[in-house]
Amino acid sequence: MVEKREEFKAFVTLNVAPFAEQWDRDQQVPAGVISQMAQAGYLGCSLPPEYGGQGWDIVTFGLLNEAFGRASSALTGVLTVQAMVSMALLKWGTTEQKRRWLPPLAKGEMLGAFALTEPGAGSAMQSLVTEFTGNSQGLVLNGSKKWISCAQFAAVFLVFGTLGGRSVACVVPKDTPGLRIEPISDLLGFRAAGLAQLHFQDVEVPSANLVGKPGYALSHVAPVGLHYGRISTACSALGLLRGCFEESIAHAAMRKIGDKTVGDMGMVRSLIARMGTDLEAASALCHTACRAEDDHRPEAFEKTLMAKYFTSRAVVRAASDAVQIQGAAGCHGSSAVSRYYRDAKIMEIIEGTTQIHEDILGKIFVDQAGRCGPLARSD
Repeated sequence: MVEKREEFKAFVTLNVAPFAEQWDRDQQVPAGVISQMAQAGYLGCSLPPEYGGQGWDIVTFGLLNEAFGRASSALTGVLTVQAMVSMALLKWGTTEQKRRWLPPLAKGEMLGAFALTEPGAGSAMQSLVTEFTGNSQGLVLNGSKKWISCAQFAAVFLVFGTLGGRSVACVVPKDTPGLRIEPISDLLGFRAAGLAQLHFQDVEVPSANLVGKPGYALSHVAPVGLHYGRISTACSALGLLRGCFEESIAHAAMRKIGDKTVGDMGMVRSLIARMGTDLEAASALCHTACRAEDDHRPEAFEKTLMAKYFTSRAVVRAASDAVQIQGAAGCHGSSAVSRYYRDAKIMEIIEGTTQIHEDILGKIFVDQAGRCGPLARSD
């Protein structure tokens, strides 16, 4: 585990950290670094070797996301959506679908994108209006998707919609006639993550591309992808939180005001104390979630929700405090913490908003209490 952590850290130090600021300004991740990730096996790290993947456990997958998240949240998004598409296909794809799509995804010969969110629906999955209809050749797809990460450079999309009133998921290659990709720019954060809006106009796809049974897309297929997306996002946010902490303690130790350092100021030490404690707590939650998934424990879903919920909120606080600690310097575009500040807020939005997590977790906790019965009183 230590060896892998050091490997990931070395890769990021050499190939990601020095360039992340420029990628953010250009609003684009170069194809070269994605190729390097593919060559290292990172894009298929969780897929079984039989499909060309690395077969790593989820703890290792979490460490990979944390390492990348420390330097570039936008680039880490590639790991996130690749896992979302790959693992959904691994779980619910047919033998032929897995044989066709998983090897190129595992080797990084193609990138996938998870096309669920719609312009008028946001996180409300049940409000899908993208529609598949049947014809003599197969299926015809009409509708649109928005805020789709990595859509600008993905080669294949896992598209969610309805067919005869039932939810469906379907693999749609990028080069399918009738599919138009409209890049989205000038985001608050994640500016290099290649987000786009997808427009489907009479897009013909074979019925063989349907993943899972009609009616199962939102209840079975999407949750698998979203689960891995939450694990990836939680660990990426952990890396970003670590970046905020390390930048803050370095500044506090080195920046002098008169004959004292910034770190000598009690108010600054208070901010750093909270940040460091949040980092430790988030690390424990993320590791617990990854371990629960590796052990196939039933509470893995709940633990992942908690890790994503806590860590995404903690990194927003940490990024704000990191900017505060650096003052005017932290507000400048060349400052790493200014990018962290913008990226951090996105963590509370993607893979389910903070409020959605609160609603689901609150219900889980109340239901658990109901099953256990009234708490015993101690007089």
